[in-house]
Amino acid sequence: MTQKAVISVRGLTMGFGELVIMENLDFDIHPGEIFVILGGSGCGKSTLLKHLVGLYTPMAGKITIAGIPLEPDNEDSFKRILARIGVMYQGGALFSSMTLGENVALPITEYSKLKGAAVDELVSLKLRQVGLEGFEHHLPEELSGGMKKRAAIARALALNPEILFLDEPSAGLDPISSAELDALILRLNRTLGTTFVVVTHELSSIFTIAKRVVMLDKESKSIIADGDPHELKNASTHPFVRQFFNRQPEMEK
Repeated sequence: MTQKAVISVRGLTMGFGELVIMENLDFDIHPGEIFVILGGSGCGKSTLLKHLVGLYTPMAGKITIAGIPLEPDNEDSFKRILARIGVMYQGGALFSSMTLGENVALPITEYSKLKGAAVDELVSLKLRQVGLEGFEHHLPEELSGGMKKRAAIARALALNPEILFLDEPSAGLDPISSAELDALILRLNRTLGTTFVVVTHELSSIFTIAKRVVMLDKESKSIIADGDPHELKNASTHPFVRQFFNRQPEMEK
């Protein structure tokens, strides 16, 4: 029996004004996958993620999340989708004037009916899930880069989303912090069953966490690979795909 997609994309065309970035994209993301969006610089990876969370409106096509059409102008359906997803933006986007506890509590107090001690208990749970138990009263500036990323994931997990979107989670991290973040993603995926949609170009992270990838191509404005990165590394018939996964330089013409 074919597993029903938790995210379905059909005929998606993205762009701004007259500029078309990607066109006619079709793919599904299944429950429990760690799904990675990758490609060369400027191909539209983060733009695609922002379309998937409703920040950008497609030029054409349809996105469905958990069976609900993604229509940001439809307030009722969009709220139903927002209750099912969490987003960690590039850089973490923590509020610098607020403690970690206050950052994580923000979506809880905004989108749930929990109050007082119940909020505090949930905040402690979320920070414990990312290895930051006891850091409730710390400000973001008091943390390392890796800790900030984990705090941002805790905030994204605040409402127990089915799907977690991460935009360049390893950007700016040293190799050890990046590996620790990869391990966290794998653990949360395994223990919570959360579906992850990750934008990254870090090969080590891709090979560690990705169950499946799609590769965007700037020239053709399309998806040129879809599958297990370990298989695509050597089995893909597309030269750029093999070049990317094998970290080979562009050949001189």
